[in-house]
Amino acid sequence: MTDTTPAVPECHIRETGLLPEHITAFRREGVLAVRGLLTPAELAAAQEAAAGLIDDAWRTRSPHDTIWTLEPEDPDAAPVRIEYVMDKSPVLARLAGHPLLLGAMESLVGPNFIPTWDSMVFKTPAGAPRLAWHRDGQMYRDAVAVTGGGRVIDVGVYLDPAPEDNCVWAIPQSNYWDDERITETADRMNATEWDTTGAVPAVMEPGDALFHNILTLHGAPAVVGKQRRVVYYEYRPGEVERQLGPHTPEYVGLKQQVLRSCLEQRAAAEEHRGEEPFAYRPAESYRLWDESPAISGLRFPHEEYWRW
Repeated sequence: MTDTTPAVPECHIRETGLLPEHITAFRREGVLAVRGLLTPAELAAAQEAAAGLIDDAWRTRSPHDTIWTLEPEDPDAAPVRIEYVMDKSPVLARLAGHPLLLGAMESLVGPNFIPTWDSMVFKTPAGAPRLAWHRDGQMYRDAVAVTGGGRVIDVGVYLDPAPEDNCVWAIPQSNYWDDERITETADRMNATEWDTTGAVPAVMEPGDALFHNILTLHGAPAVVGKQRRVVYYEYRPGEVERQLGPHTPEYVGLKQQVLRSCLEQRAAAEEHRGEEPFAYRPAESYRLWDESPAISGLRFPHEEYWRW
């Protein structure tokens, strides 16, 4: 990235914490690069866990919870996404209990936040197609009013370098655009091989995390011969989810139990001994885990809990 290339706002979280100016920048721009979230040991453990999941996908060539570029039996097919990674990897479940990450989500989403999606999106050396310009979510009737200010957040934890030719690009402040402008802009930019008009690159290093509002317009170029693995956790306000969806009200209590399980697993792990754990403190009226059925795993398929 050249000195003249605009960059996304950033926060060196271990040096400063998440400051008011970082929160303001995220709410305004719809994207924030959080530098150095993971320690070297945390990064190494997550990289090993990710490699194991990807190896399993190649070995089994199964479509279960895995997205492929082509049908898995096609010899040219490559896996590009694995869903429900917290349930598949104790390391990634413990990562979901990271105190710095969750403290930031409490500040940005609110104390009643819940985890919703968890996945790993990756580009193997076999290559991956262009990620078309898109928004991650337009499900609410008035999406900008509900989420434009940044209370529904995708967090991408980077396990590999993402230089300018292999990173996500985002259009700042597009989280406040109406659907008509989004559609017109995405259609125009997707009509060419790779158009970055008005966009900035989110150049990342291993151990960094990229926060983005689900309404921020973003995309990524096609690439061959480079690896990029990103673990994604999405967070939403429990009160919005309970009242508006898209999941059913019972989903809130179940995902609170998932979060509490991740926190318990992290607290019990030897490698995190001595760490100050995150204290999950939703409002009293939103402490729903005791009213929910006990859980035996961390995988709750979205299609089983859709409200709409």
